Amino acid sequence: MKLFTVGPVQPYPEIALTYQQDIPYFRTTRYGDLVQSNLSRLASILNLDANGRIIYYAASGSGAMEATVDNCLSRQDKAIVIDGGTFGHRFCELLQHYAIPHTPIHLAWNEALTASHLSAFEGQGYTALLVNLHETSTGQLYDIAMLSDFCRRNNMLLIVDAISTFMADAYDMAKYGIDVTIFSSQKALCLSPGVSFIALSERMLQRLNPTPRSSYFDFGSYLRNLTRGQTPFTPAVNIMYELDAMLTKIEREGGMQAWLNHIAEKCHYFRQRIAEAGFTINPHYTLSHMMTPIFTGRAHAYEVFQYLAEKHDIYVNPCGGDLAGKMLRIAHVGNTTKQDIDTLIRCLTEAVQTLA
Repeated sequence: MKLFTVGPVQPYPEIALTYQQDIPYFRTTRYGDLVQSNLSRLASILNLDANGRIIYYAASGSGAMEATVDNCLSRQDKAIVIDGGTFGHRFCELLQHYAIPHTPIHLAWNEALTASHLSAFEGQGYTALLVNLHETSTGQLYDIAMLSDFCRRNNMLLIVDAISTFMADAYDMAKYGIDVTIFSSQKALCLSPGVSFIALSERMLQRLNPTPRSSYFDFGSYLRNLTRGQTPFTPAVNIMYELDAMLTKIEREGGMQAWLNHIAEKCHYFRQRIAEAGFTINPHYTLSHMMTPIFTGRAHAYEVFQYLAEKHDIYVNPCGGDLAGKMLRIAHVGNTTKQDIDTLIRCLTEAVQTLA
């Protein structure tokens, strides 16, 4: 089996080795020290301010999104949400559930976010902007500099779901004044599913909701426990060992910039080769190095997805809704090579020619 999906991804051997280890008891100083080391290394990669903190949950990314809404916002806030696809819309649903006033900026699947979308909200008393920075359902990578400038001018919190851009594209919390960053284990971190992380700026820590509705997701409880590397509830212990192995691999191979360059190289190679094979890449906006959305022409995209899985044991991401028959999404993270990419493109070409 070969995975070209945005998560889970094809595992690296260093991560697969951890699967063979016994899961240790976690209420120990040894485990707590491992957690604190991992979170400190992640904070450095994020460029989180010195007094910021990172929380982690045994939960999906959607769980972290809900935890963020519950702990970081209240009914006295007034939020803007970039609603450009499935995952941006999830923020709208969560804000609706918690009765937090908000206004969505709706984008069509082929519509790029521009400054003109934000201009109507200048000086209107909004307190927060929530964005899924890489809208995974369509492929659009939003302009973080533009969003940052807007939030700074309007003294707004900037809350970013970076689940499918962090570790695949350059990302800097301090540079862009990001107050909250959400990310998950199974995307570009290349780990097993089951853990989500929330990085909080010092400014965000100072204005957390003291009475969140959820007990499991209460930031205060996690922040107190993480001073000793522990969590109030059972963590996904094995994934912390996977994370240690992954961060060590990145450090040994030249650090974060070298790692990002490696992903970008695979991404550019795929885009060049797929264009040469006659496929069209979604041209409507900036794309992340995480993945490339491609059109399948006269062949139904979901049938192409099924063909790859059944005939070649190759998995890519299908799309839902109106895009289900038009577009597939190909990831560039995980343990895949240029040779694997060549095989994928050959099989994609075969599928489209067979099904068109």
